[in-house]
Amino acid sequence: MNRKIPFYNKGKNDVHIGSVTVPAGETRMVESAYVLARSAESGREEQKTEVPAPEPEWTLEAFVKLKQDDEIKALPTLSDEQFAEVQAYYQTHQPPKKLEKALPIEAEARKAQKEADDFADALKGMTEEELQGELLAQAEDAGRLALVQAELSHRDE
Repeated sequence: MNRKIPFYNKGKNDVHIGSVTVPAGETRMVESAYVLARSAESGREEQKTEVPAPEPEWTLEAFVKLKQDDEIKALPTLSDEQFAEVQAYYQTHQPPKKLEKALPIEAEARKAQKEADDFADALKGMTEEELQGELLAQAEDAGRLALVQAELSHRDE
């Protein structure tokens, strides 16, 4: 005969372990073999649910078949390489009217983000004195000034 161990039911519903019913929020003595079998079973169920479904692979062909509003919404989610493919495609093919306006806007936004990232990386390598100098130098550029201030406050923490 198996030895009995306490089993606490953390769930909201009653649990049946062997011949014992354990009400929600209560503890009962149950045979250890049933608890081990139950935990192994729940481990398999958790393992099944943890496997993410693979995302469909992005292709230029699928992208250009989207409705133009969906293409515009998808532009910010594209990697730089994917965006470059889209730009190259629409240099040789006429883009839809709305997309024709959205492409340069997205390109400019990516360029500005890259410049901001590069500037933030440069700030990380600066001394306190150099950062103070950048505060004065960037006083006219609100975005860069905010980056300098963020780097200084990060160092104070």
